[in-house]
Formats: sequence, C-alpha cells, structure tokens
Amino acid sequence: MNEINIIGKILIIDDESINAETMKDTLEDVNYQVSLAANAQAAKIIIQEQSFDLVMMDVWMPGQDGMSLLEEWIQAGFSTPIVMMSGHAEHKDVVKAIKLGAVDFLKKPLHDILPFVRRILSEQVFKNNGISGIDFDAPLKVARNIFEKEYFDHHLQKNNYNIATVAALAGLERTTLYRKLKDLGIDKNKA
Repeated sequence: MNEINIIGKILIIDDESINAETMKDTLEDVNYQVSLAANAQAAKIIIQEQSFDLVMMDVWMPGQDGMSLLEEWIQAGFSTPIVMMSGHAEHKDVVKAIKLGAVDFLKKPLHDILPFVRRILSEQVFKNNGISGIDFDAPLKVARNIFEKEYFDHHLQKNNYNIATVAALAGLERTTLYRKLKDLGIDKNKA
C-alpha cells in the first residue's frame, strides 16, 4: 500500500533576517524543516546540496533579485513550488511572478503563514500521488466526494471493474460499495 509522505522541507530566501527568522521559528514550531538563505547566491548553493518541498522567496534582494532567480530556475526545469513574497510589490509584480511559474505571491509582513504553507504542501502531496481536481477551499463533503470518486474510479479500472476486489481493497461490504458508487454517480458496469 502506498503511503502519503508528510513533506515539509522549506527554503526561505529573504535578505530581511528578522522576517526570515520569524517565519523559520513559526514553521519549525510545527516540525517543518526550514533552511534560510539571505540572497540568491546562497540559495543556489543550498539548492545544489539539498532538495526542498517548498521555496519561499523575496522579490527584492541585493545582488540577483528574486524574479530573475525564479525565471532562471523555472527555465532550468526546477519543479519545487516557489512562492514569491514582497512588502512593496505592485500588481504587475504579482502577475509577472505567476506568469513566470510561481505558485503564489504573498504580501509581507506575513500573517497566518501556517494555513497557507499547509495548503500548498498538501496540494503537492495530492498532486504527486495522482489526485487532482480537488478544490481545497471547498467544503469538506465536496472535497471528500471528489476524492472518493477518483479513488473508486482508479481501483475499478485497475481491477477490471471487479466489485468484490474493490470492496476488499476499500474495506467495505459489497452492498455498501454499490450504494457508495451510486451516490457518487460511478457506473460500476463499465467493461
């Protein structure tokens, strides 16, 4: 059985040490592993030595700025999600960052960083494990139904629509599985 790995290695690239340390402390309090880089050059060295599940990067830094580093990494095929941050960003900066490949853009100072980081990392877990199309802002029942539909579609196809096998895999009685498939609108008779 595949287990979903709990991920949580984060690289924060920010020349404002107070902001970076505050974020690090907040994230480490809930067991994320956090590394800090004060500029693009330091970040490039760290990225060569370690892999991360999320990069949070300031737009304005001395030397190479965050936007050009974002563009450089995306063009090189960097697949780790990158979130850009700035306390002075204009709308055009946000648009540019997203077009370049950032997954989000945050305005500093950051408030309520934990729910944001958990959402980004949980989306990556589901994406990396083949689950897509779930709106994490939807009510739990809606998200659960989307997940269950994908789960049962996957196992039905994989097991040639054998209800007994899928029921055993899901830990359900066959009658419960039939009812669940009907509720989810899944055709159990495909061949």
